[in-house]
Amino acid sequence: MITKSIKWAGLVAVLAFSSSAMAYGSKYTSDGCKKPRFKSFEPAPYNQDTKLEAEAESEISFTVSGDAEPGSIHVVAKKIPLKFTAENKGPYYEITAKLPAELSGKYARINVDATAMMGCLGKDGWLIKIKKAASLEE
Repeated sequence: MITKSIKWAGLVAVLAFSSSAMAYGSKYTSDGCKKPRFKSFEPAPYNQDTKLEAEAESEISFTVSGDAEPGSIHVVAKKIPLKFTAENKGPYYEITAKLPAELSGKYARINVDATAMMGCLGKDGWLIKIKKAASLEE
């Protein structure tokens, strides 16, 4: 009876851990290394269906899983490194940055990367279309 209880407790613990680990969509490499994962990209990625555009010089944001080393995070928009803030939210970091003025009226790919505390590199990004700034339209 005690053996069955221990087995059930072990199974519950494994399921609880695996579901919390999977909640952020963690991904392991073939050598068992856990890469940082990125999500919640704002503004939403540009695509032909929605044709959403970001305001010129607006804020962008995304989240990166909490296993990322905060000092290793890089954010680049069309080859321009962006200054950003990283706020620790527990299981993830919320990253915010401002689009540079020189990207007004252009398309820009936002590339993000970070290294996990164990050394694995994670990369992601998204495409945005940026409206022309009002001062540049005149």
